[in-house]
Amino acid sequence: MIGVVGGTLSGLAAAAQLVRDGYEVRVFEPSDEPELGDPHAARPLSVSRPRDEPALETLAALGLAERLEWVPIRTAMYADGAVHPVDAPWEFLAYPPLSLGDTTRLSTLRSGIDVRGFPRRRPRFDAYDPDAYAAVPAEQFVRRHAGDAVYDRFYGPLLEARFGDLAPRVSAAWVLEHCRGERERTRFGRELRGFLPGGSSTLVDALCEAIGRERIETGVRVVDLERKSGSGALEAITLEREGSRERLSVDGVVLATDDDGVLETVGTDRSSVPVRTRTCLRVSTTATEPLTNAARVTMVDDAPFGELVTPPVTDVGDRGGHASRQCYLLDGGEAADAGHDERTVERRWLEALADRFAAFDRNDLTGVDCVRIRQPVPVARPAAETTPVDDAEDGDRDPLVPAGSPAAITDGVYDVSAVRQRQFPERSAGGALEAGRRCAIALETGRDAASASKRVNSVTH
Repeated sequence: MIGVVGGTLSGLAAAAQLVRDGYEVRVFEPSDEPELGDPHAARPLSVSRPRDEPALETLAALGLAERLEWVPIRTAMYADGAVHPVDAPWEFLAYPPLSLGDTTRLSTLRSGIDVRGFPRRRPRFDAYDPDAYAAVPAEQFVRRHAGDAVYDRFYGPLLEARFGDLAPRVSAAWVLEHCRGERERTRFGRELRGFLPGGSSTLVDALCEAIGRERIETGVRVVDLERKSGSGALEAITLEREGSRERLSVDGVVLATDDDGVLETVGTDRSSVPVRTRTCLRVSTTATEPLTNAARVTMVDDAPFGELVTPPVTDVGDRGGHASRQCYLLDGGEAADAGHDERTVERRWLEALADRFAAFDRNDLTGVDCVRIRQPVPVARPAAETTPVDDAEDGDRDPLVPAGSPAAITDGVYDVSAVRQRQFPERSAGGALEAGRRCAIALETGRDAASASKRVNSVTH
């Protein structure tokens, strides 16, 4: 039996794949419902992009591919007291903080063209492989390849909105994956994103049905892993529910949680992976029009939050069954660092929202929810002290956060939590689905190899 610790999207995706492949699986979630411990449950859910093939294959297996709605979304920057769209090249020309020269350098970077040294040197097309720049800090990379203004007034605010004071340490691979996403747009410059009607609940329900709800236990914590003496092979886990404990034999474990208590129990050390605790304020109103026609607005001007995200849907049902329009305010971890409680966050952020967006009316409020999100930070990491990180075309190709690859912590234990998912350019449900699927395949491969080894040893002896 395979035990999945955590009912997050990645854990449910791994469990669903294992069940499809004929394995006995049980999922253990400490909260009352699957995915309640997952940040995707509290954030606007973009399921996939056109190039997320592993995620699309998982959605097809769940019967959700036909229900996926591809929506062109708009992005913008809030600068000089106004919202400025920044999708199409002509929109950048109207973006006040950047000069014509800055806009030209930004456009070539977004197109993957290295024009440094022009006209003495010919432009290099398809010049930027994100993996090749994983060891280079994004700030250093952007300033060198596009200039100070492009970093200070465009990429710097984007990084700070997501990663707070760790922004200077973020890998240039994040920026280059962001540029790659920029190139997959409609002719009007808008990026295509796939959304499911019903959001995360539709996806979670489909995963739970694929697994079998009888295999999912909520209100249960895994408090210990037991190994065989001598071989060290995984043998059992200890469950805790309502004060009582139960020992359960297992053949493998998938870790799909960021719960520090659980990780310490199983001996997992993620101290080398920086994590920011972001604050997300979900604002529900009865307004008939959105605050802005951009799906994501990054705050360049000073504000207590770094991003305003508006799902590209007209109406959703709130918990009271009434029509409600929602938007999400997120920071880069500053509120948690300052120790601000939910009431302080709600007061300060709603005041700032009203000051900056005239369409916001507090009389329209139907609900405000505040949650904390633990987000790994994809920092740059040189391969060795002697490795030059100036441009590093041939430098370290191993980003700190593996691209969707599960980690076999010890024999029989696999990690598919947020630190093992794609973080470039931002966490997405597609990354969680891909990580879960890859983890299941890796676990199956490991078990097949172990079984083959045992058969060889038995024949030899």
